[in-house]
Amino acid sequence: MSRVHALSRFQVICRLFRFVRPYSRQTALSICLSFCTVGANVGLMATSGLLIAKAALHPITILLIWVPIVGVRFFGLSRAAFRYGERYVSHDLTFRLLKEMRVWLYQRIEPLVPLLWQSRRSGDVMTTLVADIDTLQNFYLRAVAPPVVAMLITGLAALLFAPFGSWLVITVMAGLALAGVGVPGLIHLLAQRSGREAIQARAVLQIHLVDMVEGMADVLSFGQEQAVLAQVEADQQQLARQQRWLAHVEGLGSGLLLVINSLTMWGVLWLGIIRVQNGQMNGVYLAMLVQTALAVFEAVMPLPTALQQLGECVEAGRRMFSLTDQSPAVTVPDSPQVPVASDLRVENLSFRYPGSARWVLRNISFDLTPGRRVAVVGPSGAGKSTLIRLLLRLWDPTEGAVRMGDLDLRQMDPDTVRRYFAVIEQNAHLFHESVADNLHIGQPAASMEQLRAAAVQAQIDPVVAALPQGYDTLVGEFGTRFSGGERQRLALARALLRDAPILVLDEPTTGLDPVTELRFMETLLNATQGRSVLLITHRLVHLEQFDEVLVVQDGELVERRTHVELLGRRGVYRSMWEVEQDRLGAALYSQAETEASVL
Repeated sequence: MSRVHALSRFQVICRLFRFVRPYSRQTALSICLSFCTVGANVGLMATSGLLIAKAALHPITILLIWVPIVGVRFFGLSRAAFRYGERYVSHDLTFRLLKEMRVWLYQRIEPLVPLLWQSRRSGDVMTTLVADIDTLQNFYLRAVAPPVVAMLITGLAALLFAPFGSWLVITVMAGLALAGVGVPGLIHLLAQRSGREAIQARAVLQIHLVDMVEGMADVLSFGQEQAVLAQVEADQQQLARQQRWLAHVEGLGSGLLLVINSLTMWGVLWLGIIRVQNGQMNGVYLAMLVQTALAVFEAVMPLPTALQQLGECVEAGRRMFSLTDQSPAVTVPDSPQVPVASDLRVENLSFRYPGSARWVLRNISFDLTPGRRVAVVGPSGAGKSTLIRLLLRLWDPTEGAVRMGDLDLRQMDPDTVRRYFAVIEQNAHLFHESVADNLHIGQPAASMEQLRAAAVQAQIDPVVAALPQGYDTLVGEFGTRFSGGERQRLALARALLRDAPILVLDEPTTGLDPVTELRFMETLLNATQGRSVLLITHRLVHLEQFDEVLVVQDGELVERRTHVELLGRRGVYRSMWEVEQDRLGAALYSQAETEASVL
């Protein structure tokens, strides 16, 4: 992270230009069209001034003024055409750049997920994915192209005024320099800090909004809605203060530009009158020069906003690179290999998080051959979920190895490793899409018949069939249309569709009542006949159907046998089982009493 904060403005801009490089031709075309648009406006104003002056002399025939007439028509029509082309090309380029940035950012942060959730809040990551990328759309439109066009138009203005005397050129160049360099520099000094703080304030607001939405139920249940709203209001006021200051600075810049434009016009008019009086210039060109002096300032008008936008883009880019510049938790080997079998073997596995001296897992070993069922049990914090992350190669072991077939997982591409696993998390996430769409995550190419077959196996098909639109029914945010047990059954159906050789379950019955828990475990065991199953749990239900039970305590393997053998040893597992039986008995008795009272 320190590397990111050390990035200078120049480094961030150079890295942002890498996204533009593949579209260099389209960028050049857009700048050319923008230059032609402003140039056509300069030509229109110049020829119209010349036409007005010549027409005021009452020429004998219109043929004497046909050149400025044609010029007015040409530049008027071409300006509209060039403007349309410039908008079309530049916006198309901007949308392509945004697409490239979003895809690149997602590809870069995907391997960093284990690290991100340790060092970042979800709202902060979401702000970078959405708001910061949206800010970067201004990088080309308002921060890159305008300065280039301004320099080209400045050169054009020098050529136009050169035949009429050096003092006219100096006056126009001085005005353009003040408007194109002086005013933007002043605006930059006034807005630099506020632009950076506005980006940061918006990020803080987004973080708190995401936290508020995700924790709304808890906020309401504890009566803290006013405190949360007060925090959001304070964040909004902080952002509004920065935005108001930026608006004031932008208004100041616009006013200064108009003043400089007017002073330059009056300077050109005064010098032109002197030259006409001295017989150094035909008076018919006076109006043309004044009009041209007004028109060339169109190119420098966007520059203060461009420099202000550049500051915001740099801060947004710095935040984006702060995510992507972290080293991933695992690396892809130069020559990744593919195993010849799906036998899973864990050998003396030990792990501790980077920078920590505490071992999360220590000397864990077991085998999971095809069709075998292994349960890993232990209290919360024993390291069970970390074991899953190591199996999926979200982390690599500190010591020991995890092998698939004849290969160490470190010899395999992480994506290849994960194709061998189907995982059901303790809080399986359902997207706010249809039931079918959520099931298709397991197998995108699955037909409706295959979806129904998996749902039947998971015993969720009758529930889905009773919905208003069946499998096309939206599941609601986080699957709120379904109960906890139904959500887990949908997750089971999704895992079955994946058709991976190894099914991993991480506390799949957490939050379920005892009856639902028993039914879900029965469904799961029936649906996974013939598959390798690794169950991570602290709820000792139906473990008699597992080939081996591993008891983990404080990251170490303290017992391992079958369910029956462990009960006979009267050790840690027996104590856990007795507590679990008391819990189940009390819960079932309470539920039976409730049902009896209802009857």
